[in-house]
Amino acid sequence: MIITDGEIHYALENKLVKKLDLMINRVMRTKQKQNAYIENHGSTGEGKTNTALIEAHYVKMKTKRDVHLFFRLSNLIEFAKTTEKKIIIWDEPSLDSLSTDQMKVLNRDLLRLINTARKKRHFIIINFTKFWRFPQDIVVDTCLGMVHMHSRGGNEPGRFLYIRQKNLESLWNAYAKYGKREFAKFKSFGGKMPEIIERILPSGERCFDKLDFWIENTPHATYDDYERLKDEAIASIGIHREKETKKEEKLKLDLTKVRFVLAGLVKQKVLTTKQVADLVGVNKGRVVDWWNKGLEAGFFLEKEGISLGNKDFGGSFKGTIFTSMDDVKENPTIEGESEGI
Repeated sequence: MIITDGEIHYALENKLVKKLDLMINRVMRTKQKQNAYIENHGSTGEGKTNTALIEAHYVKMKTKRDVHLFFRLSNLIEFAKTTEKKIIIWDEPSLDSLSTDQMKVLNRDLLRLINTARKKRHFIIINFTKFWRFPQDIVVDTCLGMVHMHSRGGNEPGRFLYIRQKNLESLWNAYAKYGKREFAKFKSFGGKMPEIIERILPSGERCFDKLDFWIENTPHATYDDYERLKDEAIASIGIHREKETKKEEKLKLDLTKVRFVLAGLVKQKVLTTKQVADLVGVNKGRVVDWWNKGLEAGFFLEKEGISLGNKDFGGSFKGTIFTSMDDVKENPTIEGESEGI
């Protein structure tokens, strides 16, 4: 099908147009409030962003909605919460550099986004580099379809395979069980995406500049805006990760303090080990472990109570570390009942 919008025109695979039309119907009908979420997948340089722009442009033509592209997921979520009936693209440029812990936080935020989009009737487009780094309910359960980008022969980018919703679970299971990425096996159809992101129109203008999209907080964004804001987002990743790391370290230290206090209540015979373990829902050995980790962190026990400051081991407590419940029972320097610390 030939898509025409002023100077912008391109050929789009008919079957993909039909899929997009079904998704558009979900967010436009009045009786049942739903969102639409489609994912583009592929290695760097295979054309995911170009595909997202084409999808968003077509949906914009049909719905008359604004398109907002984000690099930073936190900005996207805040925008999604405070608006409704928008077309939103998340184009994350550097997911591969994220640690496992950071991916857990990111996945949690993605779930928040999907739930928010359902209430606000947004049309969501997300670009993934490696689908297996995300939870199944994001990749499979809430997604309406995947456009997998690839190159023919390794030197012709822009080719795509469409995997419909009911086949996404099979794709997921094939990787989870056997480590296989069987996109071709589970495709419904394929084709080639037209070039739009770097295309120059007959007028000499960039096609991108005529899309009239928002990028982050920049309206009527140009291709130069896209490149500048993408570079800024990439440059901020290191800073953001450093702040997140410090925050995570503080939270872990705070948790160690709380656990040390609970273990200390056993030391002071305020509670038994079993009472503390039952209260928190762990086995008694974990309480011993909390005590040891608190000592390693530099916390100590004073006669008048538990100090949360970091001081040298000594004074009223020698700082003995135990490795099992048997150590606690047999060591005469530990006060408290035989079953605990």
